Amino acid sequence: MGELCFAPVAIGDYDRIYEKTSKYGEGSCQHSPVSMYSMQEKYGECICERDGFLYTLRSRLCDEDYRVYLAPLGEGNLKEAFERIFADASLYGKKVKFVTLTETYAKFLETEFPGRFGIQEDRDLAEYCYLSEKMAAFSGGKLVSRRKEVKRFYKEYGERTEISLLEPSDFTEILDFEREWLFENAETHDEEALEREARFIERHLADYDRLRLSGIVLRMDGRVRGFCYGTKLSGDYYDGIIQKADRKIPNIYKVLTMELVKRCAGECRYFNIEEDLGVPGLRTLKCAYHPDHLILKYRVTER
Repeated sequence: MGELCFAPVAIGDYDRIYEKTSKYGEGSCQHSPVSMYSMQEKYGECICERDGFLYTLRSRLCDEDYRVYLAPLGEGNLKEAFERIFADASLYGKKVKFVTLTETYAKFLETEFPGRFGIQEDRDLAEYCYLSEKMAAFSGGKLVSRRKEVKRFYKEYGERTEISLLEPSDFTEILDFEREWLFENAETHDEEALEREARFIERHLADYDRLRLSGIVLRMDGRVRGFCYGTKLSGDYYDGIIQKADRKIPNIYKVLTMELVKRCAGECRYFNIEEDLGVPGLRTLKCAYHPDHLILKYRVTER
């Protein structure tokens, strides 16, 4: 079937990646040119286009036994596209592994290649998706406590608070705030993960416009006390990528969430705030916003 010629994702690949991910990515944050570009340090994502499909290799996750891929995204013969991946791995004397397949693609493999793969749902990687209309105002009975918390914030801090769309002129202050945030939180979190996230943020801001990012910055008494940003995954889904705020200020994160959806994600039906990675407190928090649905993810390994 011929070798798949992979190359590292570059900023100039945005449009051709988005063309496929926005149509066939099912609103998953992993199917995003922003994710593929900015997380190369972690996943080493490389892409190849062939016969109408986008193929993605996660080169940093490959080992002596397995080549690791995302699902092939495109229009045409999907079974043949998967077989092309199998052939690519075979050229290296390895088996195939998919770390984060959505349910659609996992079930396709189970049906079309029965018995060939071990397929296991990974709840820690499920993505939380909310109706943007509800999140923009925390409307409905289930979110009444979130509305009250936002009201308390504005009652106590409203006169001191200014929220605006994130602009390049804000980047220096935001990076200063991020370094301050990292110093204050390093001891109570995974320091290595936080430092990697800080590098992601620097990379995002360096290519903010080219990555089609949008976000907000919150200042109190003229100083940055929080910021967040994201990107459209498709016409229906918006991905909330980063959210940072001064944890000493009660309810500031609820305000950032509401305002990001209201100002940046309103055109999309769903607001995706990604996985909880099995962190108990994070899972509790994301469930407290009452997601409309979860995007289930599966680990699939060739037997």
